[in-house]
Amino acid sequence: MHSDQRSDDSGPRIWGGTTLSERKQARRSALLEAALDLIGESGAAGVTMRAVCRRANLTDRYFYESFASRDELLDVLYRQIADDFLDPMTAFAVADDASRDRALSEALVDKVLEDPRKSRLFLVEPYSSTGLGQTTIAVMPAFTRLIQDHLFSQIDDPVRRRLAAVTMASGNAGMFSAWLNGSLRATRAEIVDHLVAMLGAYRRLYR
Repeated sequence: MHSDQRSDDSGPRIWGGTTLSERKQARRSALLEAALDLIGESGAAGVTMRAVCRRANLTDRYFYESFASRDELLDVLYRQIADDFLDPMTAFAVADDASRDRALSEALVDKVLEDPRKSRLFLVEPYSSTGLGQTTIAVMPAFTRLIQDHLFSQIDDPVRRRLAAVTMASGNAGMFSAWLNGSLRATRAEIVDHLVAMLGAYRRLYR
């Protein structure tokens, strides 16, 4: 016997111990996780509505319950992953002590290594024709502002501060993409040391 009841006349309908809203959210999460798995296996090109539904064991009806298209799913997933990267970076960047640069660099590299599926979507796939170009353009200014406002705050000239931030943000994205796709061979320690050195180099260049 299943549960199909309301806790009161105005409450949400309960089915199997969950509300309709909870079931929708669970299906949405399953679709996003399925898309991440497919990205890990074959990149964003492997993410289609049918492939995602098969992996999540859901019908296309439930796909369109959450997303208007495959591109919308990728957009939502990309923005979620961007927030996953931005939050720990912000926590370290706003600090102001001698160990900040290395702590931030280590946190960023560890985040890149934490989940290869997420890092592939965020750092590798925008360089391919996956339809992520506009999403990337919309998301990246948050990372540039973080570098500009906190890591390079001692650069007095606003144009130079902006130049340094944009160049470092885009350069790091390209570097991590090459590292993840195997065309750049370096250890974790070498990547961390490079990031620390680049922060210092820009500050010395524009002091």
